[in-house]
Amino acid sequence: RWHTAIYDPVRDRMIVFAGFDGDLYLNDVWALTLSGTPTWSELSPAGTPPSPRYRQSAIYDPVRDRMVIFGGWFSGDGYNDTWALSLSGTPTWTELLPDGTPPSRRISHTAIYDPVRDRMIVFGGIDDVLRNDVWSLSFADTLAWTELSPSGTPPLERYIHTAVYDPVRDRMLVFGGFDVAGYADDTWALALAGSTSWTELQPGGPLP
Repeated sequence: RWHTAIYDPVRDRMIVFAGFDGDLYLNDVWALTLSGTPTWSELSPAGTPPSPRYRQSAIYDPVRDRMVIFGGWFSGDGYNDTWALSLSGTPTWTELLPDGTPPSRRISHTAIYDPVRDRMIVFGGIDDVLRNDVWSLSFADTLAWTELSPSGTPPLERYIHTAVYDPVRDRMLVFGGFDVAGYADDTWALALAGSTSWTELQPGGPLP
């Protein structure tokens, strides 16, 4: 449990990384092929792998054909390191060392890939306290962390929420999680073009 997964569109497969099996923190990598008969296989990447962990985030970077992970937790200690697993040829781990001040060590945050601006967006999570901060990791030109300051009223601080990128409207959508008021069923949009801004959405129909 508490692993991460991405879809690898080049090889039509799901990549699963790390997690906790009830006894051990893991840093293994598995692939599930999706064409024909779905088949599991364990990958053995080259390079030094990230330390075992769980509740990290992961995104697929289509420009560089790689999985990028951030943060996570291991036996009483949180992480704010960033790693890339190349997926073409022999998969290989590389620790990324971005410029700038990184987000605090955290778990149960979310991350999306922003294809228009070639960057990863990290939102929320928990370190010593619940968070509702937004961070950008630029991939093009200089690899660097930047904290964003969106306009509008932000969501309450939260963790174990979900987030996706909406390509039609160029925004990140956030749903639910556990915030300072308890379990949440609210939905938020972070517009990514120009000056970022938060808007709470009010969907019709019964809420999850």
